[in-house]
Amino acid sequence: VKAITNYKTPSPRTEVNQRLAEDLNEFYCRFESPHTCSAHLFSQLPATPSPPPTLQISEDEVCQVFRKNKRRKAPGPDGVTPACLKTCADQLAPIFSQIFNRSLELCEVPSCFKRSTIIPVPKKPKITGLNDYRPVALTSVVM
Repeated sequence: VKAITNYKTPSPRTEVNQRLAEDLNEFYCRFESPHTCSAHLFSQLPATPSPPPTLQISEDEVCQVFRKNKRRKAPGPDGVTPACLKTCADQLAPIFSQIFNRSLELCEVPSCFKRSTIIPVPKKPKITGLNDYRPVALTSVVM
């Protein structure tokens, strides 16, 4: 049966894979820095900020962009696929146009759209260290 189905016994690599994932996480986290602001930047701002320009995103615009998504693009951490956006563009456009317009109004991007999944992609065929991986960030296809 194994020969017919081409079944291969899984190798006991889970510990190795777990350790590699932990090492890569530690390696990539060294680039994170706490969000800090310098006080001198605020002193350069005018006392009363001018209102942001009025910008509205229409349902039609959202629908057009959703339909242009490439189906084979990988989904981000939210799990929303481009195929879903393409197929359900008419139903999703009203909801997302409200979200996008509210985001513009508040001058803030919702935190769920700021997340990413980091995929380590080998830079070369033979891996000798963590520097041989290129981190590729998968973000939400909605934004």
